Amino acid sequence: MKKEFEGETFGEEEKLRQAKLKEILEQIAVKTGVQIPVRELDRKQMEEKFAYIKAKTKEIEDRILSLAGNLFDSPQEKETLQIAIRIVCEFHKFLVDFGDAPPRYEAEYVAETIRSGLDWFLPLAITCHYLDDERAAWSFDRQAVSNFRDLRRACLARFERLCDPSAPIGATLAALLAFIHLELVFMAQTYPFFVGSYEKGDQWLTNRT
Repeated sequence: MKKEFEGETFGEEEKLRQAKLKEILEQIAVKTGVQIPVRELDRKQMEEKFAYIKAKTKEIEDRILSLAGNLFDSPQEKETLQIAIRIVCEFHKFLVDFGDAPPRYEAEYVAETIRSGLDWFLPLAITCHYLDDERAAWSFDRQAVSNFRDLRRACLARFERLCDPSAPIGATLAALLAFIHLELVFMAQTYPFFVGSYEKGDQWLTNRT
């Protein structure tokens, strides 16, 4: 399913996703007795958030496509690239906005966003495999970082490399894949969201509000 960025379409998608998440959290509350707070975004906040995600996604996507030759020729390959970049930008926005102690609801919400991209991440990696660029540094540390603060620091560094306008295509795609790897680490470390960690703070989600 193609993700649209045009104001109303993307805004409606956000509202539907929030409604679905609320339903899930209500079911958790019934089963566990734990009430998980949900923070509503007002329209201005939503517009600012999506404007950033849209602009940053387009900036990174346009630069990659301008350097990649025929690597993303097909509509499906371009769609896969766009969706993967959009999720990266959304996670980056979360990291910037909430620092080292994100609200639990926001962390769960962005983890669900990452989960929605799983079907797109593998095709992107397969496409990138065909890149013939000796300057591409494909290897990166696959060790799961020990806490959220370290993961956030690593993600911000990768995102800076991803946005470097002077970087060759290989280094840019390597930074994209490395960032996605860290997204998946975050998703794995925060799952399942509601078991145990609501009783006390932990090293991944230290703000329980």
